[in-house]
Amino acid sequence: MKQIIKAIIIFLLANSVTKAQDFVFSPLNVLQGLSDNQIRYIIQLPDGRMVFKTIGNINIYDGAHFKYIHQNLQHTLPLKNYDGFYRIYQAGDSALWIKDSHKLMYVDLRSEKYLPDLESYFKKIGFKTPVEDIFMDSDRHLWILTGGKLVSKDQTQSLDLSANEGALQDLASKKNNLYLFYNTGTVVCYDLKTKTKRYSRAAYPAAQQGMFKNTSLVVTGKNGFYQLRNGSMGGFFFFDTEKHIWKKILETPYTLNTLVVDPYGTALISCPNGIWIIDCPNDKKRYLPALKKTDGSTLNTEISTIFYDKQGGLWLGTLNQGLLYYHPSRYMFTHIGRSYLQQSPSKDIIVKSFAEDQSGNIYLNCESKIYRYHPATKSNISLQLVEISSIDPKIRQKLDLNGSSKNYSSNHTALITDIRGWRWMGTADGLKVLDPKTNKERTFYTSDGLSNNFIHAILEDRDHNIWITTSYGINKVQVDPISKKIHFTNFNSEDGTLEGEYADGAAFESRNGTLYFGGINGFSVLEQNRLTSKKIPFRPLFTNLFLRGEKIEPRNIYDGRIILTKSAPYTKRIELSYNQNFLSFEFSALNYQNSSQTYYRYQLEGIDPDWRETSGKRENNNMASNGILDISYTNLPPGNYKLRVMASNNNRDWNEQVSSLVLIIHAPWWKTTLAYSLFTVFFITVVFAIIYGYIRSTRQKLERIHKEDILLLRIRNLIEQQNMLQAEKEREQLPTNTSSTAYNNNQNQAESAFLARAMTQVEKNLNVSDYSVEQLSHDLHMDRTGLYRKLIMLLDKSPSLFIRNIRLDKAAVLILEGELNISEITERVGFSSPSYLSKCFQERYGCRPSEYAAKTKKST
Repeated sequence: MKQIIKAIIIFLLANSVTKAQDFVFSPLNVLQGLSDNQIRYIIQLPDGRMVFKTIGNINIYDGAHFKYIHQNLQHTLPLKNYDGFYRIYQAGDSALWIKDSHKLMYVDLRSEKYLPDLESYFKKIGFKTPVEDIFMDSDRHLWILTGGKLVSKDQTQSLDLSANEGALQDLASKKNNLYLFYNTGTVVCYDLKTKTKRYSRAAYPAAQQGMFKNTSLVVTGKNGFYQLRNGSMGGFFFFDTEKHIWKKILETPYTLNTLVVDPYGTALISCPNGIWIIDCPNDKKRYLPALKKTDGSTLNTEISTIFYDKQGGLWLGTLNQGLLYYHPSRYMFTHIGRSYLQQSPSKDIIVKSFAEDQSGNIYLNCESKIYRYHPATKSNISLQLVEISSIDPKIRQKLDLNGSSKNYSSNHTALITDIRGWRWMGTADGLKVLDPKTNKERTFYTSDGLSNNFIHAILEDRDHNIWITTSYGINKVQVDPISKKIHFTNFNSEDGTLEGEYADGAAFESRNGTLYFGGINGFSVLEQNRLTSKKIPFRPLFTNLFLRGEKIEPRNIYDGRIILTKSAPYTKRIELSYNQNFLSFEFSALNYQNSSQTYYRYQLEGIDPDWRETSGKRENNNMASNGILDISYTNLPPGNYKLRVMASNNNRDWNEQVSSLVLIIHAPWWKTTLAYSLFTVFFITVVFAIIYGYIRSTRQKLERIHKEDILLLRIRNLIEQQNMLQAEKEREQLPTNTSSTAYNNNQNQAESAFLARAMTQVEKNLNVSDYSVEQLSHDLHMDRTGLYRKLIMLLDKSPSLFIRNIRLDKAAVLILEGELNISEITERVGFSSPSYLSKCFQERYGCRPSEYAAKTKKST
């Protein structure tokens, strides 16, 4: 970081060749999404995002998009003692304290909201008296001025300031000392260990206090503190903490707004018109009242604030024209446009070819006119129109005024053979590369990394890099010596190349290695030692999440779930439902130098087997030209994932800083472990219930059949016994010996007689299908209830089942006789239909009527 800033300052201070037009600023304003153009303060967050405080909003910038944090009056706490300019203190990684004249605000970047009631907030953390001012020291500790005391925010330190004169405007810390800067121009040093005043020093006599009493801005330097002071005059001072002395460096009749100082003591100061650049150790000062923009116009306006970012870029905030950005490596190409070529403004100027003489002058063939360019004077670019007749014939030949050396095939716009023997062929639709050894030809398009598919010129430089000009931008091609894989590095108008097309064959390398590329209305110059590119200093930042194409806002509910509990940059873990699996993620590399020249690698562990790589300017890719990575995954199955992202600039020098985002997609309730356990228990229960039911039903059926068989056997025994007794009685005609035997015999005889009569009545009416229980009870001279009780007692069987079983027994006999078919048997035994007979028969005998005869024969 220090080397980057030093390089910038050295570049700016090289006044032998440097003028205001040597560095060019890119504008960034409301046209690019800034909320308003009145910039008041600039800081950079630890994650790399830029914060721009404008009159209207806080603007958070990720290199492509602006996010606004809105405020209203309830967010403001009155500050009695502060009447200076905007100031922003950053505490931790997510807290911003914003001071304006007599106002204080607090922003939580995790929620991206202002804290609405600061008075209650301070009372809650222990400050009962009104807060008069707030400060942050050099160690990023907050100090609260209240009730004449200066108290650290954690209330572990407290200093009584009642003995000091004037109003406290600023403070800074160094080692164990705290330095307080008052509106009188005095600095008071306190020892934080003993909490005692060590000394005080005034920057100027009391008579000059009115000149610098209004505002103060203190920046820590190597051996002390730099301070801007304003009143009726503007002043820039340095306080040496080792010698305890002040030094006035600059005094102006106008306000000095903002100050930045690099580690080497070079200060940049913004002011009402332009900026001051001051080499403090050597006491060298330069004032730049006008600044040049990329469109060639000059900006004359108040520079309200100034800031160096961690990538070495310089940001200027203006009073009413937005932001200006400069990076010394951004415009690597020198763009020399048609304003330097003296031809008709209504006609396109085509730079067709180049040549170099012995003195190092470069000649340009612009159709009918020839120009001479002097590279040594590029800080004051001039092209001299020369007569063709005055040019050395060898130069004329090299300029190829007739275009004879460009007679390529009708299919090719450019053609070379490199040191490897590869043939590089440019076409109107892609780049073709042929390896004669393998006779394998490959074709490359924008999807492979080209900036544009129309190839105009191909050049191999002394380092054997291939340079290609297209209809939009220039490509540097590098070939991996081992894998032979081809890598493209793109340069576009943000690097200083032409905005329009280049000319066919117009590429040239001078003896000192400078490259020239000709095109429509101008040409580009590249000194290859300017191709220096630093690693991107930040991890890629997670900036946005989209669900089914809808942007997810923090703390909002989607499908009954809060997806982001805090803003995306502070989110490390996301949990989603099973149907919230159509997702898009946005990441920013925070490459302010040139966002379109950003490469990404990403991998969703669990889905992607390896890293995926993508870059800007591609067809059907994941990244827009603004450098934002857009990753989409659809229909992700439930599971745990980790999304990993890396970023690099054009040199593909990966910084190995990987951003990780844990993604959990919950399974639906019916696919959870608990659900599977319940399903298993339920299935086992159902299986056991079915088995149990089958066993119980089978057992009951067998018991019923067994019981019926026993009952029938009992009936038969009773009938046989009755017959035997009757025969014996008739034969002997003798009475029984005992009363009990007579009683039992009489009882058995009565039961047997009853059952015999009942069976006889049923058998007499077998062919009567509607012979019912009522008719049977009538024929037996009994009521239905009595019949039911009698049969239940004797046979444990209802009358209807008694009748049906006699019919089935008769059917079984008829089936065994085999003289009648099933329909005739059905009619003979009184069933209503063969199907009903079959059903009842199977219940009693365990088989269908058609199977009974075979089954009976088999069993016998």
